[in-house]
Amino acid sequence: MRSVPGRRDEPLLIQQWKYLWLKEFIELGSDSQITDSGWIDDITADGNILWVQLTGGKGRVMIHRHDGIDVWRIESRVYQNRSEPEPR
Repeated sequence: MRSVPGRRDEPLLIQQWKYLWLKEFIELGSDSQITDSGWIDDITADGNILWVQLTGGKGRVMIHRHDGIDVWRIESRVYQNRSEPEPR
């Protein structure tokens, strides 16, 4: 069960990162707890490594598939009024 009720019906845990899109808004988590959120900044062709621009000015992070971090796809309508990350 997700730890943030009422935000959306059900986010989608992405098993194959290569199917994420650039600039897609995602949540990062561990043990079904949300730890951070941000936008996909880049992704390797094989989908093993993501670069994520974190919300709240926390910078850009690189995440490897075996780092133990879950990636949750968020329905875009939930965040229609969010501000996009500043250009690099």
